[in-house]
Amino acid sequence: MPYLTEELWQRLPVNHSQFLPRVYANAQPTIMLAAYPQCDEALVDERAETEMQAVIDLISRVRNIRSEMNIKPGDRIELLIAAKSDLQSVFAASSDQIARLTRAAQVSIDGQVEMPKTSARAVLAGGAEVAVPLEGLIDFAQERARLSREKDKLQKESDKLESQLANPDFVARAPSDKVAELRARIADIAQRTVALDQVLEALR
Repeated sequence: MPYLTEELWQRLPVNHSQFLPRVYANAQPTIMLAAYPQCDEALVDERAETEMQAVIDLISRVRNIRSEMNIKPGDRIELLIAAKSDLQSVFAASSDQIARLTRAAQVSIDGQVEMPKTSARAVLAGGAEVAVPLEGLIDFAQERARLSREKDKLQKESDKLESQLANPDFVARAPSDKVAELRARIADIAQRTVALDQVLEALR
C-alpha cells in the first residue's frame, strides 16, 4: 500500500530532504525519490542474533512437541530446560516470552534437570535439552494407539512407493522429477517414522 507507506514516512520526525539523492535536491520530499536504506554494519550484533535464534529454536521445538503429542491449544504445560550457563542466562532473560509463546505455566531452567520418563524431549543447539512432562495432559493409551495407526499408514505408503521404484519399467518411463519426488517422499516418511518411534517410546 504505497499511499500508507508514504503517509507514515512523511510523519517521521526527521529531515526528509536528507534522504533524497542530489539530483532531486530541490524536489518535494517523497519516499518514491528517497534513496534505498543502507545497512549500518556497525549495528550488526552477531551474538544477539545467535542468542535470539536459540530462543526461536526452543519455542519452535516446544510448539512441535505440542502438535506431535496432540496437546490441546488451551492446556498450559510445564517446560524443563537443561542448558549450559551461557544459554541458561539467554533463556532466563526471555523466559516470559518463551512461556507466552509456548503457553507454558512454568518454565524451569538449570544446568542439570531431571527429565520425567513420561515426557516429550527435544535436543537444542549448544547441547541444551527441553522436555515437556506429559502426565495429566494426554491419554497415554489413546495417544499410543493414534500414533501407531499413523505409523502403520506411513509404512504402507512407503511400501507402495518402494514397490513402484523397484519396478525398472516404471523408473525408465516416469519423468525424472517424478522419480525424485517419490524418493524424497520415502525419505520424509523414514524421518517421520523415527520421530514417531521416539514419541511412542516417551509414552511407554
